[in-house]
Amino acid sequence: MRRLVTRAFALGVSACLMTGGASAADDNYPTRQVTIITGFAAGSGADIYARYFAKQLEDTTKQTVVVENKPGGFGSIAAVAAARAAPDGYTLFIGGADTFSATPYVFKQSPFDPRKDFTYVAPIFGQGFTMLVSAKSPYKSLADLTAAMKQKGAKSSYATSNNVSTIVAEVYKQSAGLETVQVRYKATADVLNDLDSGSIDFIVSDPVFGLARVRDGSGRLLAISTAKRISSIPDVPAFKDQGVDVDLNIWWLVAAPAKTPQPVVEKLNALLTKIAKSDSTREFVGKNGGEPLTAESSDATYKMVEREINDWARYVKVGNIEPQ
Repeated sequence: MRRLVTRAFALGVSACLMTGGASAADDNYPTRQVTIITGFAAGSGADIYARYFAKQLEDTTKQTVVVENKPGGFGSIAAVAAARAAPDGYTLFIGGADTFSATPYVFKQSPFDPRKDFTYVAPIFGQGFTMLVSAKSPYKSLADLTAAMKQKGAKSSYATSNNVSTIVAEVYKQSAGLETVQVRYKATADVLNDLDSGSIDFIVSDPVFGLARVRDGSGRLLAISTAKRISSIPDVPAFKDQGVDVDLNIWWLVAAPAKTPQPVVEKLNALLTKIAKSDSTREFVGKNGGEPLTAESSDATYKMVEREINDWARYVKVGNIEPQ
């Protein structure tokens, strides 16, 4: 009996020490390399953002932060990899509203549950999607493009590479009464030659790609999908300013696997919120056609995702996106 009591006491002390150690580890987080998974190819607009925030987090925590690209499946390949990682705060996922909120509607059998498989840490920025034409084209405004597309009918075509661009383009087509044919590309960069040659009339893309084309002289932006103009690119009019009822601001956030310790989540929320509010982030995001976005807590971040999941049922329907 004495041996049993002694053993039980020893086990209890050990458990307390382990609990204390885990708590201390959470308080000191991070103490080693952090990996951020993103569902887009290296060099893409999303990748540029992921690497910026990874570098900012690395500078703040003095720990190595690496970005791991897992493109494909509308971001689901990366999301599943992140969801299955150890819930310790050392594997994070950066993704957009469409990756989290569209998943229940774009797959016949969803590869992950956005409500259960993640802990939502913090939003970091929002951005509209842009209408881009070749600089060689005669189109100087959305009205010019619309008139030309009506004349060309089903012989006209446009490029998309993700669900957001498909939805924005479809709303534009329906509003203008166009027969323009959609051409899907695996990556936005793949459309460059076709846009330059004129075999594709326009592309709806993220603003990072669109603004890069403006800067290198190969493209011209005609519209952005946010309800009003973005302060950092005031010369690009909103679709709404031009009679097309598009109001789509794609937020991006950082998530962790479900059951990640709450102290780690809250510390990450504080770190990322501080980064998002910094002048350097406002400047960087602004140059790429976006604006910083924050939330009061991880709980507020989850509620934002919950609202978006409900909204995306309508977006997917409008975009005529068939579940795969």
